[in-house]
Amino acid sequence: MALRLARLAQLVLVLVLVLVANLARAADAPSTPGRVDEAARFAELVRAGDKARAAGKLSEAVSAYSAALQIRRDARIRGRLGLVALEAGATAEAVGFLLDAIMDGHGAPPAEQRQIHEAYLRARPLVCRLDITVSHLGAEVRIDGELEPGARTKNDFFVFVEPGKHEVRASLPGFADAIVNVEAPKGERAPVALNLTPLPAPSSPPAPEPPAASRPASSARSSTPGSKPRRWTPFVGTTVIYSAVSPLPAFGAVAFSEWPVGEVFSWRLDVRGAFSPRDESVSVRGALVGAWPGFCGTARWFSGCLLAVGGAINRSRIIPAVSEWQRFLGFGAGAMAAVPLGPLNVRILLDAVVLVDNYPLVVGGGPAGWSDNQIMAGLSVMAAVR
Repeated sequence: MALRLARLAQLVLVLVLVLVANLARAADAPSTPGRVDEAARFAELVRAGDKARAAGKLSEAVSAYSAALQIRRDARIRGRLGLVALEAGATAEAVGFLLDAIMDGHGAPPAEQRQIHEAYLRARPLVCRLDITVSHLGAEVRIDGELEPGARTKNDFFVFVEPGKHEVRASLPGFADAIVNVEAPKGERAPVALNLTPLPAPSSPPAPEPPAASRPASSARSSTPGSKPRRWTPFVGTTVIYSAVSPLPAFGAVAFSEWPVGEVFSWRLDVRGAFSPRDESVSVRGALVGAWPGFCGTARWFSGCLLAVGGAINRSRIIPAVSEWQRFLGFGAGAMAAVPLGPLNVRILLDAVVLVDNYPLVVGGGPAGWSDNQIMAGLSVMAAVR
């Protein structure tokens, strides 16, 4: 029995990894197949950029690589553009290109990957990363007057800037501009929250602005130069846990949050509570409460996590003779997808863990028997307001 369950655990983990890889490839795939002439033009521009870069003609190399990227989003070309930008002194722009190449350019030759990674390690301590959140999707975001491309399609993103003072402004028709003046520390990260407020209706006179001393604390914080919102966001949702407390899945609630570590990695923690259902053939109605801490790596909207799990299982809440809480501990892996959905940030989490010991839940034998359940798989859907 234990051998079959161990093989089941391996199968679940393989399916999780395959799912994440397929989703990531689907996100990177072009929406329409490239035509032959576009492929030829792309290859011609890449050759021109490589030739100009080798000759030290940096502006020509930037033009050629940029034109190639208009045809196809290629991580290797973004890496080469980052190397050229770094050589030209555009450090902040270079770091963004280099990071994209590191995260998505796995098909590049090993020597080129090492060159890009070493360049990123040299350049990253020289700039600051701004973690920008905008309250409304579709707003234009400008940094020191320069439009940030792609900001209209997302309201949670980051950019690299030179150290020092910067003005970050969000604009959207029907709303007052949100402006934050931030001091960008060298080699670190700075959060920037842009909260757009609706303009008053034309027929009604504008409300007088209260003095600073009487403003609500949240408003004062959002308008203070360099204000720092919290760096973690709580999510809540529902969870389904299989092979935990009975032959049937257990259903319950989950609370989740994560804390960033560097550009790619983060710590996460979710707390779950679940009950198994009861039907005519199964008298077990178990309960589970536990915590799932993990360490995750993120690429685009997808994360892979190494997990631990600990908590307590109760054999049956409806049979006093066997109602007993038992501690459990396990280790495993999971995959998570981030899905923007209107005003919500949605997380879909799939995971599987192997318990370090057997936790038999046998109640009276027969159809109620349930033992050697060492595999615990879960599916959670959570959301937070943007």
